[in-house]
This record gives sequence, structure tokens and C-alpha cells, in this order.
Amino acid sequence: EPPVQPANPCSLRIGLAGPPNAGKSSLMNALLGCPISAVSPKVNTTRDGLRGIKTIGNTQLVFIDAPGIIPSHSREENRELVDRAWKGYRDCDLCLLVIDCVKRPTQEIFDLVRKVCPHEDIGRSEVRRRQQAAEEAGPVPKAWLPRPPSESQALQREEHRPPVVLVLNKIDKAEELRWVRSRDHEFRAHGTFDKIFYVSAKKEQGLQKLLEYLTLQAPPRKWTYPAELKTTLSHVDQIKHLVNTHIFKWFNIDLPYKIEQQTVGWTPRLDGSLLIEHELIVKDSIVARMVLGVRNTIVSRLRDQVTYKLRKLWGMNVELKIWVRPLRQRLSRRDRGLAPQSELEARRERKSQGPGRKK
Repeated sequence: EPPVQPANPCSLRIGLAGPPNAGKSSLMNALLGCPISAVSPKVNTTRDGLRGIKTIGNTQLVFIDAPGIIPSHSREENRELVDRAWKGYRDCDLCLLVIDCVKRPTQEIFDLVRKVCPHEDIGRSEVRRRQQAAEEAGPVPKAWLPRPPSESQALQREEHRPPVVLVLNKIDKAEELRWVRSRDHEFRAHGTFDKIFYVSAKKEQGLQKLLEYLTLQAPPRKWTYPAELKTTLSHVDQIKHLVNTHIFKWFNIDLPYKIEQQTVGWTPRLDGSLLIEHELIVKDSIVARMVLGVRNTIVSRLRDQVTYKLRKLWGMNVELKIWVRPLRQRLSRRDRGLAPQSELEARRERKSQGPGRKK
């Protein structure tokens, strides 16, 4: 059924774009006031596009959080994440370009700015450059000069390009405000923005002004979601995102990307509480020990953290049980009664095997 509509409803679809690890998910969580999206210091923590809903009066703001729009490496799955990010950008009415103001931007970021909000259309600038070069060379027939794009073509390009608002995030990490302003001038030189905001998602600085601006930009349109809904994620996916938040923070290298999850139990109780049984699937028993920790300390801490956030998010008593299931059993060197292998011995063993015997 369609949601109940207020008088004079307004709605705005907002896409969050930017390089990986710029704080897009942290910003969305701060704007919504609840931990919907997974957040960690690692790149590509957000693997799938998700939507968060903020309802203020008769205005509904729909935030589209997607993976980083700039690839962090050239793998096939990473290119798929970038494609999802561009899809979220094309589906929005307004784009928030989230940039880490402390980290120095790369040339790829500036190329992105010139692509989504250029000072001048690429076709027009190229025509203008060629006309200037022809005029400097001397008088030439008009038939030799390139024809500028028609007004209809220019309008068609602008219709497919939503307005862009620059959000300089993590201002709490900047030592002085002048460094943030210099980053502002640096991005102004590469693109044209409708508005620029200085915010800190972690310290919740500058968010109220950003919300007020977004509310004023919402056009008259019927609501898509009920007023009480905060995200389009199912309850099971919300659990996965909360678990990912801590797994990506606590474990290094590529281990968090290889852990699979599934919810195996969902039991409503007579007292109104909810029992959830969640399973983490790892490749072998050695990795399972790492996830469990000494005397199950890590998985117990994970259970307590996620349980607290679920109770706050859903407004009900939740009991969460987390199991770790290895796909196969594997004995470590200590289990086999061998001394721990040093890094130098491991290198010698790999060298003695030769390139033809590597598995």
C-alpha cells in the first residue's frame, strides 16, 4: 500500500558520491541519527547501495549510499562497485560530493569533479579552443570551423547531470580552519558547486545547516516511504551491516572481505523480546579461532556491541547469539607439535619449492 501522504508533501533523492573512505556512510548515519550503514577505516566497506530515509515535517529526504565512485584497485569486483556508485549518482535529484578535507586529493578525484560538475561543458570548451586556434592562424572559411552544440543538446546533457553540493568532511581533524578553506579553493578551481559545507560526521558539526539546505531543495512530490521508516534494508541486512562495522575495524588485511554471514534463527518471544541467531562462515578452523579470540572474547564483544545498537535502532529488547562456522578443519603448526615458523624460514621454504611447485 502507498504511504500516508501529508498536506503538500515534498521529497528529495540525495546521492552520496566521493572517493572510498571519505566518510559517506558516516555522514549518512549522522544525518539519520542511527547506525544504518557499515563504517570502518577500510576502503569499500559499503559493498551494496542502500537507502536511508529522513522525514522532517512534510519533507522526506532519501539518501542513497553507494560504494566509492573511484576504484581503489583494478579488480573486476571493484569495477562492479564503481558501476553501482555511478547508478546511484544517476538516480538522484541532488548529489553530495563527500571529500576528506585532510587527505590530499589525487588527480582521479579532480577528474571526477570535472566530470560531474565542470565549469564548462566539455564539448563547448573544445569547440571554443579550436575556434580560438583558427582565429589566431588567420581568416578561414566558416565551413572549416567546428559547429558548437545546439541548445537542445546542451539542455539534454544538463538534465542528466544533477546539481552537486561539495561536503568537506572530517574538519575536526584539520589543525586550522585555513587548511579547510584552502581545500575549498582547490576544488572550486576544478568544478562548479551549488553550495559548499564544512562538516564533521564524527563530531556532528555543521549537519544542521546541511539538513536545512536539503529540506529547502526538496520539490513537491509524493512520499515514497512511510514516515516511520529509516532504511530500505531488511532486518537481516541491518544485522549484517552492523556486524561488518566491527569486523572491518578489528581485523586487518583481507580477512573481513572473506567472511560470509547468514541469519539462521529468528524467534519472537512471548515477553515481546526477539532472539536472533547469526552465523559467521569462515574458510577454516584457524581463521575461526582468530574471529573467536581467546576464550571467545572477540565474538562476545561483537555480540554485545551489535545487540546494543539493534535495541537502540529497533526500540525493542533483542538477544543476539553469534556462531562461527569453519568450512573445513585445519591444524596449525602448534597443533601438530611443531615450533612456530619464522618469516625467514617461510621464505626459504618457498624458495626451495621453486616456481613450478607453488600451489
